[in-house]
Amino acid sequence: MSEEKKSNSKRLILILVIIALIILNGVFIYVWNTNRQLKEESQRLLLQKEIEYQKAVGELNLFKGKNAQLDSLVEAANMELASKSASLDSLIQTNKVTAQQLERFKRENGKLNYYKQLYLEKIDSLIKANENLQVENQELRTVIKQEQRRSDELVDENVKLSNKVALGAILKVQNLTVEGIRLRSGGKEVLTAKAKSTEKLKACFTIGENRVANRGNKAIYLRVIGPEGVTLWIEDAGSGKFMAEGQETLYTASATIDYQQESLPVCIYWTKGTPFLEGVYKAEVYADGLLIGESTFTLR
Repeated sequence: MSEEKKSNSKRLILILVIIALIILNGVFIYVWNTNRQLKEESQRLLLQKEIEYQKAVGELNLFKGKNAQLDSLVEAANMELASKSASLDSLIQTNKVTAQQLERFKRENGKLNYYKQLYLEKIDSLIKANENLQVENQELRTVIKQEQRRSDELVDENVKLSNKVALGAILKVQNLTVEGIRLRSGGKEVLTAKAKSTEKLKACFTIGENRVANRGNKAIYLRVIGPEGVTLWIEDAGSGKFMAEGQETLYTASATIDYQQESLPVCIYWTKGTPFLEGVYKAEVYADGLLIGESTFTLR
């Protein structure tokens, strides 16, 4: 009886050992299979991430070489995506990959597309802004060219070139006359229409009343164009340069007036120093960069 109990006890122990081995083997197989699946999943996710990363970089690089602003934005986007990609790699580049790591990888991987889309929207906004600016610049150049061809039109048209002076504030010249002057003994002025007798020019006119124009000192420029189509200009005689209708222009003589919104007579003299040519001359008067009066006169 004793021998039979010992035999049964040994048999029970053997059965328990076999069961334990079977359980351990099952656990081992489960763990091994789980680790294999995690590793396979990690490799799949890494490959998918790399494909998405390269695709994102490719889409961004399509905008390089267009202008400096876009190049700078694309470079910043590439650096951001490269940093995110490297961070993702570090999440699962370990000997033992956990399910928690994979879940975090999946969440972080979604940010690649987010940042790509974010930068694509910034690029799109910059392109649209540049396109709008180009359209505005083209429209501005067209307007300037149109206005430059209208140098002999009315003063109301000239105001479009300045964009600084309101239409109602433009000064206007009345009764512009230019005459030749010769001097008698004693300095008395005598009018003359003969070119050889003319020693200086005298341009007289009236600045009209304007209750809208600003009060104070104003520079008035006289430009005289000779029969040859050239502006009479001698720097030592008071001639110079000024901005008229957006362009640097020569003037023959100038004067500074104290304008108080009331009608004001003005005379400007200019001495040439050498004989005047015979022919038809043109006189132009400018203020605030605009042509405000013109007339012609003849020296025989």
